[in-house]
Amino acid sequence: IKANNLELQIRYKLLKLALKQLDKKYKHGSMGPDTFDCAGLIWYLYNELFNINIFEDGIGRSTTTMLMTSVYGTLYKYDEDDHNKDLSTINNGDILFFHRQSLKEYEPTAINKYPGHCGIYLGDNNFIHASRPKKSVIISSLDDEYWKSVLVGSKDIISDYQGIIKDGEKIIFSTECVPVTGSWHEDDKVKEVLRKQLNQ
Repeated sequence: IKANNLELQIRYKLLKLALKQLDKKYKHGSMGPDTFDCAGLIWYLYNELFNINIFEDGIGRSTTTMLMTSVYGTLYKYDEDDHNKDLSTINNGDILFFHRQSLKEYEPTAINKYPGHCGIYLGDNNFIHASRPKKSVIISSLDDEYWKSVLVGSKDIISDYQGIIKDGEKIIFSTECVPVTGSWHEDDKVKEVLRKQLNQ
């Protein structure tokens, strides 16, 4: 892909790093680099690329709720009962939040309304996440009625910052620049990886 500005390049870089974690084992409380839980995977990706702690100042008992409430990014909420959720505003690399799942049945429970699972959006309604029941990092689809029904929010960290600049090979955030915008689509190589994963 030939991105036309730095934000698009960074989103692509995040996606490529995320795909490198496919099939790594799930381990509760782990933040990489060899094993992950769902929030640990996202912490690892953003820490590797931006050297930030995306749990910073977050509140809650779980790292997922800390991620949701941290100082980084803009949070968008969805009505869980809405069967026509608009996914068009989600960008590649954004964080997705899902209704807490029962540890035994992997179904939403009325007493646990806070998000308890999260993943990274890849585009084309696909997302990557560390799955407890599958015991590894996998790709799933929001076209699956289950995942779309329990989607309760998304968070955009990258474009929320007032510009992203590059200091040599190190990516840093700056509040003195004008934000950049644009659309982004996976190149053929990334799409091929997605197709193979989804067809398995």
